[in-house]
Amino acid sequence: MNKAFQFLLIITLSACAVTVKTYQKPSQSFDDFETWCWMEGCEVTYQGPDYLYDKKVVDEIANAVAYNMYKKGYQQGDDQSDLIVNFFMVIEEDSAEVKEFYDGTYQGEREWLTMHHPEYQKFLKGSLVIDVIDRENSELVWRSNAVKYMEFNPIYDKKEIWSGVAKAMKKLPGKE
Repeated sequence: MNKAFQFLLIITLSACAVTVKTYQKPSQSFDDFETWCWMEGCEVTYQGPDYLYDKKVVDEIANAVAYNMYKKGYQQGDDQSDLIVNFFMVIEEDSAEVKEFYDGTYQGEREWLTMHHPEYQKFLKGSLVIDVIDRENSELVWRSNAVKYMEFNPIYDKKEIWSGVAKAMKKLPGKE
């Protein structure tokens, strides 16, 4: 694969916006919810592929989630809180066929190979899923699934994490 295309693909993938899909339990009112706690004994736990575990990243995501819960008007409580919050990450490998443009002027081996043996660029599709559960009924009341395409061995930064979590939690109903 030519270097210019690789560079363009990496720039494109890293600039891709986070896409977010949310689910809210139909006709669920959030008016009575005041407090929240993490799912596992009010402690943050990592759920995701072992090879991507990084305590700094997990802590940063947890801090960003906690901050966004606070901004929505929910107070972090104890194991008797109204809401249970959990997040996990899913990483999938994906690929796209590399298309080279052929103008018909060169009849060489490279064009024949490309036409009959396409090249593929591999990348990662990362998802951050945030769940909010009604403790009393043990029911999922809200979920956000934020997806971003990224290169292999992504480098995370604080600003990107906080921005992604804010986008993921934007549609969570807040306290009035």
